[in-house]
Amino acid sequence: MSLSLSPPPILWYKDKQKFRLGDVCRYKIQFTNRDPSRSEIYFRVKNIERTGLRAFHLVNGPFILYCHVIPCNYDPHVKFEPESTEVSNEVCFRNTIKPGQTFNVRLCMNDNSLRRRNKDGSTTHEWTCDLMCQIVLNLRALLSFVVMIGENLAEMRRISRLALTNLSKGDFQLPLKEENGHGVDWGVAGHEDLSVECAKTDDIWTKTPRLPGKPVHLVIVTHGIFSNLTADMLYLREMLLSLTLDNFLVDGYRGNAGRTEKGIHRLGVAVSTYVTGLIAELQKKGHTISRISFVGHSLGGPVQLYALKHILLVNGTDYFEKQNIALTHFVCLASPMLGVISEMSLWISWFLDLGTLGKTGRDLTLLKKLPNVTRHGEGKFGMVRPVLELLPDEPVQDVLKQFQLRVVYANAVNDGIVPLRTSALLYLDWEALGDVRDLKDHRKLMGDAESEQSAANSLHVPGESPLEKPSTEKNNAGNDVGQIPDDADLNIAEKYTSFLSRIFNMDGELVSHRKEKRPKRIKKRIKRYARISAKSSDRYDEVQTDTGDEVNSINIPPKASAVESALNSLICPIPSRDFIDDPDSRTPVIFHDKFYHFKSIPEEESHTGSISKFFRYYDWRMDKQVKIARKYHTPDLSWRKVLVYLPPDAHNNIIVRRRFANGYGWGVIEHLRQEIFGGEKVAAKF
Repeated sequence: MSLSLSPPPILWYKDKQKFRLGDVCRYKIQFTNRDPSRSEIYFRVKNIERTGLRAFHLVNGPFILYCHVIPCNYDPHVKFEPESTEVSNEVCFRNTIKPGQTFNVRLCMNDNSLRRRNKDGSTTHEWTCDLMCQIVLNLRALLSFVVMIGENLAEMRRISRLALTNLSKGDFQLPLKEENGHGVDWGVAGHEDLSVECAKTDDIWTKTPRLPGKPVHLVIVTHGIFSNLTADMLYLREMLLSLTLDNFLVDGYRGNAGRTEKGIHRLGVAVSTYVTGLIAELQKKGHTISRISFVGHSLGGPVQLYALKHILLVNGTDYFEKQNIALTHFVCLASPMLGVISEMSLWISWFLDLGTLGKTGRDLTLLKKLPNVTRHGEGKFGMVRPVLELLPDEPVQDVLKQFQLRVVYANAVNDGIVPLRTSALLYLDWEALGDVRDLKDHRKLMGDAESEQSAANSLHVPGESPLEKPSTEKNNAGNDVGQIPDDADLNIAEKYTSFLSRIFNMDGELVSHRKEKRPKRIKKRIKRYARISAKSSDRYDEVQTDTGDEVNSINIPPKASAVESALNSLICPIPSRDFIDDPDSRTPVIFHDKFYHFKSIPEEESHTGSISKFFRYYDWRMDKQVKIARKYHTPDLSWRKVLVYLPPDAHNNIIVRRRFANGYGWGVIEHLRQEIFGGEKVAAKF
């Protein structure tokens, strides 16, 4: 019988990290339980930035963290059944860990976290903890946090409180060498049965294919405005890498993060330089790139298309042919391919024209550039035209035809940042869309939020703490807990959205239900939408033409507000406990998935002169977008258009910016994963 010379430490593991914009950290925790009476240990993360930064977080930050903790046997496609919901939720996340706040999670040792049973009768359990930096703009800002793992939560809290004194002096030292006389080093497990692996941003975003000896399918992902690659596109990357059908390598350019106001030209050139350099680097290492695909979110759509154009102009239009690389998929998710000139109100467009979002804002409002010297083979006249108007010209027309599939995903509602018409390339089968307002009113897709939250509340009653257990509920310091938010947050978001809808009149007009008495304004609106109505098809090679019948039932989706969408990124519904645990409780989000061909696009109309358009500003803006949209709808250039119905914040939900906080977009990424890249057919949509 061997005696331990010293008792185990109070704190089993501690680690201190500093995040910059886009940084990610993943902790894989394994613990071998040799004591049958032990049923849980604790994970604690603390944002050690000064609390005074909360007041300035929108200027230089925000200095907040996102964190989620999941047991190893959690599968979002299989119903997850927590063994002790009254004690703790086993799948936990927190979207905003503000300066000075902590996030405490109880790691339950049960079958959900069981990795293996050992021969000596012990069990090994595993959890994955992801932390992400929420800084948006400032490239120099640093966010510091501390991670702790131990068995005694009360002692861990006491250690944190004692450390605040040292933090105020500019140093963070944990008082570990106390009565037990035993401490642990930073990043080193102090318990023999505990194993912690910390993977940082570069470790997660590796440039090594899963099967190094086989041909590589390179997927380039491009983020949007006020976004970044490594944190915001991580969920998309991991879902694509989970496919075993092809040897995927998913990567993208990180250098545009924090610089998305520089304009589409500068961002696109940077992406093109990175792509050609990455291809050369992989080929130098002996990898064979057989296929390449592009996936862009928001501003990433036009940026990746500009990058393609720049690659061909600099390296020749036969660049990919010479490299023996087949162009496979070109995908845009909520991308302003036509700009936002017809979607934003006049005063918002005016602010963008003044340079509120830099050159990017001016590009999105189709503001003409002043005549300039020739650049990249474009004459002076070309430089006068807006970037988005020049973008679909040759050689882009030819390179788009070479892709096996061109897909656009568009939010039908709740996205005032990139509304439906510009993200869906304008032409849609407005008669076949159905009434989106009915979906919104009756919650056919989103489900009744109150009923979902009622089910969640039946599992956890806020304010009640289990007996004889150290509480992880909210403490006096305002530290949050490892629980899914209750219905209070959702009700606030719903009331807030309803309030804005009444003020800004964002609900639009229900055209299809007012056939008997149509005001003149509604008739005029029907005529405008009839101009951009096209017949859709269920197949890639099937074309439906217009029957010539009168258009009487155009369904115009409710109009979203840019102000509402921007604020919804701060206050938005969070998925309920039932949504996260039970796949059957998730209602379908895709309600329109069709192909659009050139022959189904209405013929171009003749218009009056520019003097008349001056007095009809709306028609002038529509003509601008029609002109650009027709360049994307040419012979041999068909598009698959997928319309989705997501709750706020729809613009970030569609890409699942954060795995659980934006979990309503899981169905979109699953559709992209299975039907576009996986070649499988998912369940029939509404």
